[in-house]
Amino acid sequence: MNLKPGKHIQATRQRVGRIFLIQTLMVVIMAVIFLFYDLIAAYSVLLGGVIYLLPNSYFAWRILFSQQNGSPNRALADMYIGQIWKMAISIVCFSAVFILVRPLSPFSLFVTFILLQISGWYLQMKVNNRFLKL
Repeated sequence: MNLKPGKHIQATRQRVGRIFLIQTLMVVIMAVIFLFYDLIAAYSVLLGGVIYLLPNSYFAWRILFSQQNGSPNRALADMYIGQIWKMAISIVCFSAVFILVRPLSPFSLFVTFILLQISGWYLQMKVNNRFLKL
């Protein structure tokens, strides 16, 4: 049974999409700024952005675009499963970057990751003057 999403889900999808777009632009701008400083720092910024955006976009896709069956228990289970997968993807991405990428600027990578995390919280609060629980 494929239910048509309601207005609230559509509005939330648009808000989350806007947040991801802003964060992607932040990563690109930071990479360009760091490119003037150092090439290694610039691609480390890009890698930090991918490590943040990839698991979070998976989680948002799993929650916002999955089948809506109306069961609160199923929705909660999907959120827990999505969060576990989000953490697993983050761990794999961090591990892969630290194993495969040489040379690397850990400072640039972690600064980007942390700034995106903070910007995500801030943007979620500012989007609609309330916190989207996603």
